[in-house]
Amino acid sequence: MTYLNLNTNQSTDEMIAAVLPTLLTAIKKKAFVKGYKATDAEALGLVVSKFSKWDAEAITEVAAEALIDSNFDALAADFRTSQAYMHLHNESVNK
Repeated sequence: MTYLNLNTNQSTDEMIAAVLPTLLTAIKKKAFVKGYKATDAEALGLVVSKFSKWDAEAITEVAAEALIDSNFDALAADFRTSQAYMHLHNESVNK
C-alpha cells in the first residue's frame, strides 16, 4: 500500500511535487492493461475525468484553467471560443 503524506505548510508547487508523481505511478500500475506503459498525461487525464465525474464541461474547464495557469492565456481564450467548446457549454446550459 502506498500512502501520500500532504504537508499543508508547503507551497502548492511543493505539495504537487510531493504527491502527484506517486499518485500517477500508482494509477499507471492499477488502471491500465498490464504491460502497457501509460504516460503521465494519460494517468493525469484519467484523474481529471474521474474527479470531474466524466462531465465534459468540467473537463474542458480544467483544460482551460491549466492553460491559464501556464500563462497561455491566448491559447485558453482560443480554446474557450472554439466551436467544440462553445457547443459543449451551450448544450449544458440548455439542459
